[in-house]
Amino acid sequence: MLRLIAILMAVPCFAGSLQLNSNVFDTSQFRVTEFATDLPLPLSMMQFSDGSLGVAAYYPGFIRFADTDFNGVADGPGSKVYGAAGAHTSVVKAGNYYVDGNFGDYLNGHFDQQVMTILKPGNSPDSQMSVVGQLKLGFPQDWEHSQTGMATRPTPGQPGHYDLVFNVGAEGDHEASAHKVELSGLISGTLDGDSLYAVTLDFTGAEPSAANLRKIASGIRNVIGMGFQPGTGDFYFVDNAIDGTGPDGDEPPQSDELNRIVAADFDNGVVPNFGFPNCYVGYRTGLTIDTGGTGCVQPFFAIQPIANGTVLGSESEGPSQMAFAPNDFPAAFRNGIFIGFSGKGGTGPANEENAVGFYDFNTNSYMHFVENSQEGVYQPIGIFTTSDSLFISDYAAGKVYQVTAAAPEPATLLMMLFGSFALAWWCKK
Repeated sequence: MLRLIAILMAVPCFAGSLQLNSNVFDTSQFRVTEFATDLPLPLSMMQFSDGSLGVAAYYPGFIRFADTDFNGVADGPGSKVYGAAGAHTSVVKAGNYYVDGNFGDYLNGHFDQQVMTILKPGNSPDSQMSVVGQLKLGFPQDWEHSQTGMATRPTPGQPGHYDLVFNVGAEGDHEASAHKVELSGLISGTLDGDSLYAVTLDFTGAEPSAANLRKIASGIRNVIGMGFQPGTGDFYFVDNAIDGTGPDGDEPPQSDELNRIVAADFDNGVVPNFGFPNCYVGYRTGLTIDTGGTGCVQPFFAIQPIANGTVLGSESEGPSQMAFAPNDFPAAFRNGIFIGFSGKGGTGPANEENAVGFYDFNTNSYMHFVENSQEGVYQPIGIFTTSDSLFISDYAAGKVYQVTAAAPEPATLLMMLFGSFALAWWCKK
């Protein structure tokens, strides 16, 4: 409540180098700030219990940032609360714990570790987090898609239990995986590639435990961004499609995908096949391709270039993280999914595929919330939302941007005023 009031009163005097897409919507509805800068390859983000932001950077690990005056800029350089180095491709909250997905350093032609680490916070947000359990993925050498995407939800009907979903990506670029992946740590198992799995974490004892390892999807290629939709419980994820041919991998044959598993199917053990590598929607053509003839679950939404008056249109390729829209955003951006894209990994105009996309549930439409080819914007691939903010981390530029509504919606403002009067009344008791 107090945070919303502070945002309303703040003067938007900090202009970030990342610009919203003024070609398609009124950007004055939002405030964009550079929340943190000069970070060593920031990727994943999370929110601590006190509302501060945790950023997982390649080195030195998790850094906590506070913004006590709510001006959209962190109060200082932050404090390290967990020291593991490596690429933190995902971090999620499970009750009072956090799970960090880390695929380590690139050594001797492959990544040296793929670990999901369960972290217990200290007594205060600034305290060091401690490791209380791990799930280790043993990928064969040269496995191409070992990045760890994750999502969690409270396990229905089991207080203190949380379902953790994670991906086991494809061994190669455009063919089905031939080998298996070994899972060890809190639970063990032999896993298929091209798949999504779930395990139930139990935090009711002195130490966490894991059970009920099960596959929830097959036919995926490279999934990092995923999450359960608030309200419906449906599970959504973005899949990074087959690469194109040529020296820079441009113009892929397959469109990137936003996929869905409805809550009933997720809970009833249905294992849908999303088609990799033979069944997909063609890039640009929109045609359904099924070279294997076996059929598949078609994507909830196939991500295609957006016409902008040019021959090729405006592209967004290489989806990474995604998050559901903040409740306090303007109405047109309150019911959808934000998606970060890495594109070609270059900087500025050289990277014409690195947009931040927005899928709108109300209209079943897709737009570029942040347009590609911006000077100084490299890889806006980290996406995290709170009730009032969208955070975007630019992995290569070392920046985290915060996007908030320029002013609360009228209904939100009314609730703020009511809450202020209620707080004043309570303090007088």
